[in-house]
Formats: sequence, structure tokens, C-alpha cells
Amino acid sequence: MKIREITLTAIFSAVLCLFSIITFPIGAVPVSLATFGVMIAASFIKAKCAIISVLVYIILGCVGLPIFSSFGSGPSVIFGATGGYILSYPIMAAIISTIAQKNKKHRKTMLLLSYIISLIVCHLLGSIWYCAVTQIPFKKAFMVTILPFIIPDFVKIFAAIITVSAAEKSVFKRSFSTHQKNSGVDK
Repeated sequence: MKIREITLTAIFSAVLCLFSIITFPIGAVPVSLATFGVMIAASFIKAKCAIISVLVYIILGCVGLPIFSSFGSGPSVIFGATGGYILSYPIMAAIISTIAQKNKKHRKTMLLLSYIISLIVCHLLGSIWYCAVTQIPFKKAFMVTILPFIIPDFVKIFAAIITVSAAEKSVFKRSFSTHQKNSGVDK
């Protein structure tokens, strides 16, 4: 990995750590901004770096840093009822990064598509895990783990598209890109 990729991977791991502790309790599974953090991170970096940034986040949480939803930590969170969602984050990152990078001309459409597909995968894997741990049927789990999150997820999707678009237009982004081309870094 190049220095820039390592730096961005670390930065987006930190971004994910910050967003994931922000939660809004609405039932058995809280609304977390972790998926928003995954969306943001994976929108800017290659799939390999996005997956590594999410894996770093998961490892840090498993070793005891209180960075999971509502300041949770440790392997018990991963093996608990909502652990399947966290374990789906690397897959989300791969989906988003791969699709979002495909067609720069239609960037917002590709972001929207990648976010929707990745959240469907996250919900399916998380709900299947939830069913396995809690021993409830999928139909009941759907009512608890998917249905209440449809509107919050669309809010996160549109917030992520706005955030990514604004960041890509920012002076910082242009400045960083120009500096990298002119300095010969990572060549």
C-alpha cells in the first residue's frame, strides 16, 4: 500500500469509530451511524483500503475500545444479537467502493445504487444473524430489524450523497489531489 492509501485507511477507520458510537435507540436494534460511516469511507477509497479500514474498526472494538454502538466493545458484541450487522460492514465497504468507483460521470447515481445494495446486504446478514442468536423466526425479525430502519437508512443515504458530493467539490480535495500530483508522492 502507498502512504496515501495507508493514511486514508487510518483516517476512515477513525471516522467509522466516531460515527458508530452515535446511536438512536428505537427498539431491540438501535439506529447507528456506523453504516453512514461505512458509506462515507468506502465512497472515497479503493475497495481494499475500505475493507481494511472497517476490519481495523472491528478489531479495535473486539479488543476493548468502546467504539461499537452505544460505546459497546469486546467480542461479546460481535457474538451478540446485533453482531451480524457489524460483520457485514466489510462487505458493505467492498460493495460501495466497487460500485461507486465504476462510473465517475454518473457518480451520484452510482453512490445511490451502491448504498442501497450494501444496506440490503447489511440488513439481510444482520437479520439472519439476529434470528440465529435470538431463535426467532425471520418474519418477526424483519419487523424488529429491518422495517423500522427503512426511513432512517434513506436519510443516511441522502446525507451520505450530499456529504460525499460536497467533499469532492471542496477546496481541500482539489488541493490534496494537486499536491499529490506535483510532489511526486507515491510514484
